[in-house]
Amino acid sequence: MFAQLYIIYIFFLVSAVVGIPVVNLQNQTFSTDGFVSARPKCTDPKNAKYKSSACATRKSVRVSCESFDHPGTAVDTNFSCGDGESCVDIDSNDALCVDDKSAQLWDNDHKSKFACSAPVLLVPPHKSFQLVAGMTTYSTNGNPIQVFKLIAKYDDHFSDDKLFFKNHFTFPIKQENFSKKLSFCFHPGSFEEVQAVASLAYVLM
Repeated sequence: MFAQLYIIYIFFLVSAVVGIPVVNLQNQTFSTDGFVSARPKCTDPKNAKYKSSACATRKSVRVSCESFDHPGTAVDTNFSCGDGESCVDIDSNDALCVDDKSAQLWDNDHKSKFACSAPVLLVPPHKSFQLVAGMTTYSTNGNPIQVFKLIAKYDDHFSDDKLFFKNHFTFPIKQENFSKKLSFCFHPGSFEEVQAVASLAYVLM
């Protein structure tokens, strides 16, 4: 049931450029049976080499690019998410825009206590892939906001995967947690309204 309600598994290459569909040796794209996220782009021909990206706001990604001919000097530009999309930091070096209808969206309702997403059933990926998770927290104006604690919950138990005083949290899904239900949680540390976006993604090993 949860797999049908929350179609948030995406095939893309985290280690290269976020959002590119995975291609096999015959140059045929694997079917995602869903959406392919909008990927950050290096739009300046003089600085066309993708280096990294991070969520600048809920609706934009800050992309760091450099020259192929003169590497080492990065130039930052902003890439806007599409309508109905939000930015998620998916690992320590990459962010992507995800469809709001397929991502996990929730808030703390002005309460100073843990706020968790709806649970999603974790399905083991193909052996060629690793499953990773990411969530980013925002204020109501769409800017990233630091919260007291970000943590994952498997079934009804909080995990050891957590961070304090950050605005985003990324982590790999361990094998022992497959077939469990994952919830993304945060504690705001105040009564200020905080909105969160979370997603899962496949990484080609």
